[in-house]
Amino acid sequence: MSGKFCIFCGEKPKDKNLEHVIPQWLIHLTEREKKDVFTSFPEDHKHLPFMQFKFPACEKCNTKYAQMEAMVKPVVEKVLAGQSISGSEARLLMDWFDKVRVGLWLTWMFYNPKLKSELQPHFFIDSRVGTCDRLLNIRKLKLSEKENKGILFAGTNNPWFSYCPSAFSFVINDYYFMNASTNGLVSQHLGFPVIRAPEIFDENTGRFQASVEIERQKIINPVVKGFVPHPESVTFYQPMYREIAPLTNDCFENKYIIDRSYDAEHGVGGVFFQKGSVNNIRYLEPESKANLKMKAITWPEMEKEILKFQNIIAERSLFQTREAQLGVMLNKTILSKMK
Repeated sequence: MSGKFCIFCGEKPKDKNLEHVIPQWLIHLTEREKKDVFTSFPEDHKHLPFMQFKFPACEKCNTKYAQMEAMVKPVVEKVLAGQSISGSEARLLMDWFDKVRVGLWLTWMFYNPKLKSELQPHFFIDSRVGTCDRLLNIRKLKLSEKENKGILFAGTNNPWFSYCPSAFSFVINDYYFMNASTNGLVSQHLGFPVIRAPEIFDENTGRFQASVEIERQKIINPVVKGFVPHPESVTFYQPMYREIAPLTNDCFENKYIIDRSYDAEHGVGGVFFQKGSVNNIRYLEPESKANLKMKAITWPEMEKEILKFQNIIAERSLFQTREAQLGVMLNKTILSKMK
């Protein structure tokens, strides 16, 4: 990997451009134009303004993802207004969270050359948007008028995230989001194909050979073992079997899966919606609406909650590098000190 890389494709930037990892429209929406990014970065970068929080990108890549930003902005505004969104909009929203989450991880490579040298990341934003199973949990926060504008993210500066950027939390004004994406996260309990023990896994390429099974074709609550959504929250789930599809033809012949996919031919499962924590999970047709009205809750213990959430996600992940396993152990050490 070159010294400077495009945050989207990983190549040396062509017609060099700059990408705001936290998009400008969101900075304006949250009134952060004159504020600094205070958290989740090394001490000598604590006073980096949000408007200068930008990184190298190819002009072509930046233009492509600018279109995503333009499309997702009204969806985020609907969520912040407590309005309903469709299955297609929820899918787009989760694409955007994939982009932000991986983008925040890659920024560490710019600020921490030692980490970049150690990790030599072999994936970038473009190869991780809409690739793996994902989850998005949303809650409304009980804040005063003075407090309800801002951006905050957590879970991006701990050992596990450094090696496995699969889960983080993100606050936008008075809404709290927890997002995760990894292979096999939600498929099994939504009745979708499941990867069994890998025969070969190459950490350098991320490629593997594995057997695939389609188990019980029904929804099981909780969708992610160990994660029970807050009673005053909504959760979107989406099984993604793009990497599984080449391993089996059963996916294309299974009526349960076809009827609950947005694009079965390309391994894109449909969006499922759950309100609260009860067993009311339902498949959302692309144009079907999900009601996002919920009661506001007090501010959660954000750092502790995301560490626990990350450990749950790690246990569900099919492939854990030695470094990621070490990260989980260190996360548990941090949690023990918080008690």
